[in-house]
Amino acid sequence: MSQPQVLIVDDQPDNLDVLVNYLADKGLDLRVALDAEQALQLAAQSTPALMLLDVMMPGMDGFELCHLLKQAEATKHVPVIFMSALSDTHSKVKGFNAGAIDFISKPLQREEVLARILAHLTIRRQQQELESKNSQLAGLNLALQQQIDRRRQAEEALQLADAKLSMLSRQEAKLWGIDAFIGQSRATAQLLDEVRDLQQAPRTNVLVLGESGTGKELISRAIHYGSERSNKPFVAVNCSAIPSELADAEFFGHVKGAYTGATADRQGYFVKADGGTLFLDEIGDMPLALQAKLLRVLEDGIVIPIGGKTSRKVDVRVVAATNVALREKVQNKQFRQDLFFRLAGYQIGLPPLRERPSDIGPLVGHFLQLLASQMGRDKPAITREALQTLGRYHYPGNVRELKNLLEYALIASRGNSIRVEHLHFLEPLSSVSRDEPAVCENTTPSASTEAACDALRSDEMHSNEMPGDGAPPMMIDTEEDALLRYAIAQGRIDNTATQTLLGVDHGRASYLLKKLHREGRLVKQGERRWTYYTADE
Repeated sequence: MSQPQVLIVDDQPDNLDVLVNYLADKGLDLRVALDAEQALQLAAQSTPALMLLDVMMPGMDGFELCHLLKQAEATKHVPVIFMSALSDTHSKVKGFNAGAIDFISKPLQREEVLARILAHLTIRRQQQELESKNSQLAGLNLALQQQIDRRRQAEEALQLADAKLSMLSRQEAKLWGIDAFIGQSRATAQLLDEVRDLQQAPRTNVLVLGESGTGKELISRAIHYGSERSNKPFVAVNCSAIPSELADAEFFGHVKGAYTGATADRQGYFVKADGGTLFLDEIGDMPLALQAKLLRVLEDGIVIPIGGKTSRKVDVRVVAATNVALREKVQNKQFRQDLFFRLAGYQIGLPPLRERPSDIGPLVGHFLQLLASQMGRDKPAITREALQTLGRYHYPGNVRELKNLLEYALIASRGNSIRVEHLHFLEPLSSVSRDEPAVCENTTPSASTEAACDALRSDEMHSNEMPGDGAPPMMIDTEEDALLRYAIAQGRIDNTATQTLLGVDHGRASYLLKKLHREGRLVKQGERRWTYYTADE
C-alpha cells in the first residue's frame, strides 16, 4: 500500500523541520510549503490525503487558504487540520467554519500531532472504502433493477407503471382536496359534508350533476383524493371528445394487430384507472352502443381488450358528471336506465352560483388574491358598487365565469381599484332580475355576507377611496367579531373559511380560531383536517 501523502504548510522553517524530522519515519509521504500560494500549487499537482495548515501566514492566511481548497473539486474532501498559537474559541470556530476538521494549538506536541494525523487518515480511508462499497452496491442494484424491469415488461406491469407515473403528485392531491372549495353558504357547507361522506365510501359510484362551470371535476377530484384511493390514478375522460369509432379501444384497450393501425398493445381507461377513479365527464353524450359495454364492465369488473382473448379484473370507482338533464334522456330512451342507476350509487348536485349569492364575496376575494399572485401584482381593492354589481349578476357560466370576469377586470384596472366599468359581463345586466339577492346591499344582508364584504371593503378603504355615494367609509369589525358573526350565521367555521373571510394565511387563521376557542367563544368540533368550530351561543 502506498504511503498517504500529507501536505504541511507553515511559514516558519523551524516548525517544518521539527515536524518533518519526527514524522519522516512514520509511514507518511510528506510535502511542505512555506506559504499559501506554494501550497495551492502542490495540491493541484498531487492531491494530498491530509493537510496541516498554519493560520498566521504572510499574504493569504490559513483560513482563506482552507476556503479556496474546499472550493476546488480535487481537494474539497481532503481533511484539513489547523495549527495555530491562537487558542481562543473565536479562532477555532472560524477554522471549523472554513472547512477544517481539527484544530491543534501551538506549541505543538509531536505525539499529539501524529495521533491526530493517523486518526483522521483512518477516518478518511474508511469513508473512501464506504463510498466505494456504496458505488459497487449501487451498480449491483442498478443491474438488479434492470432485470426486474425486463421481467415486468414480460408480465405487462411496465405498462401499468406508465399510468401510475401520470398520476397527480401529492402536492396536486392537496390542491384538489377539500380545502380547494371556497364559499360560506349553507349549500356549500352541505356540499362539503357530502364530499366528506363520499370520501369514506371509496367503492360507491357517484353521479355529479350541475351546470357548466360549477366545479364538477373539482368535486370529483376531491372525492378521489380524500379517499383511500388517493395513491392510485385519477383518470379523467371527456366522453363528448372521443370519436365513436375509437371509443371501444379508448375505454377497453386493444392488442397488437387487432385492427389496422394497432401496432402495439394499448391499455384502456379502465386498466389505467385500476385501483383508482375513472372520471367520466359529459357522460350524457356517451353513445348508446358504448353505454351497454360500459354497463357490463361496471357490473362484473371484467375488461377484455379489442382483439384479445384474455380478460382482466379491474377495481375502479366511477365518478360521472354531466350538465344535461340525465333523467329526461332516460325517459326519452337516449340514456340507458340500468346504466343510470349503476352510475348513480350516490347523486350529488352542484347549485349554480346565482342560487348562492353569499359565496360571491369569498370567491371574489379568493380569485383576486390568486390572480394577482399569478400576475405578480398586489391584491387590488374593489369598490362597493363593483362588488354589488357582481352580486346582482346571474352568472350563466357560474364560478368559471366569475373567475374570468375578475381576470379581465384585474387587467383592465391596471393595478388600480376595480370599478364597475372594469367588469365585462357575458350578458347585459339589463337581463338580470333585480329581485335576485345582492352580495353587499345596504339593506338587510346576512351576517356572513356582510362579514365577507367587510373583508373586501377593507382593501378599498386602505386605498383611500370613498364609496360612490360619497358616504364615509363603514367601520370594520375586529377579526374576532367577523369570525363570530360568520360562525353564528353559517353554523360553523373552519380554517379555510377564515382565510377567505379575512384574507389571512393559514397560520393567522389557526391562531384566531384557537384564541376564540380558548376564550370560550367558539367550540371546537372534529380533529385534524376535519376540525371546525361552532359558536357558543
